[in-house]
Amino acid sequence: MRRDFRVGEEIPRHFWKQSQSKNSFLFVLYPIQIILLNNKILRAFHNARCAMHIFRTATVHGPEIEELPPEFRSVLTKQDIQAIRTGPEYFATLGAGESPKWLRKLLGNCAESGYDLQFHSSGDRPYRPYFRFHWQGEPTISLPRGKRLRKDMPDFLRSIYSVIGIFLENGFGMAGGLHSAEGLGPISEMGIWVDPEGSVNPAEAVPFLDTFSGDLLCYLTTGGGAWLKSGQFEKVKNLEKEVARYFEALIKGSRI
Repeated sequence: MRRDFRVGEEIPRHFWKQSQSKNSFLFVLYPIQIILLNNKILRAFHNARCAMHIFRTATVHGPEIEELPPEFRSVLTKQDIQAIRTGPEYFATLGAGESPKWLRKLLGNCAESGYDLQFHSSGDRPYRPYFRFHWQGEPTISLPRGKRLRKDMPDFLRSIYSVIGIFLENGFGMAGGLHSAEGLGPISEMGIWVDPEGSVNPAEAVPFLDTFSGDLLCYLTTGGGAWLKSGQFEKVKNLEKEVARYFEALIKGSRI
């Protein structure tokens, strides 16, 4: 994967991984400063800064709501409580009606497996409950929190967020999944380098999904969508079909 950084630029979160090419090899820790010369990444670990960030995760097996600590009980919504008391089969009811076929299949797989209830917090944020299911890579779902969605969000995406608040295909802090609707914002506000000569204005691109390889799928506030891959935007013909393609691959045990 090729990615050009400017001198002194911090490497975005979705580049937290080993990256190699014919001309370079680098193991990245965030944040770090690098220097580029003739398409080669040179040693630049001096000036590197390491920011402390705390992740807290608690796993509850066989949860009993009344016995949960107050800090966990207090963040549960009525829907969370209903899901916990009903069990995994509750998730099959979420995909009823006019939900996309891939969403019904995804939730059906969840309903047929067991789950662990997890509470996760990043930095100074409060805990949020997640249901980690026991199929394939143990995907995780957090139910919607009932907060207002962005006005410019496409209708099909609003429908998805009414069912799923967050989806993670991997563990916490790893790439891959549907982002929290509450934290969505344009690329221009995320500190991610984008080719200035590209065809998409970063201020109009709102990422809401990322792949395990770090590619970001964005909806455009002007209509349509685009992938952001290594600083380059690639417009898509049908944004809704791209979302389906991502989840259909996961259901089959692969990735796009």
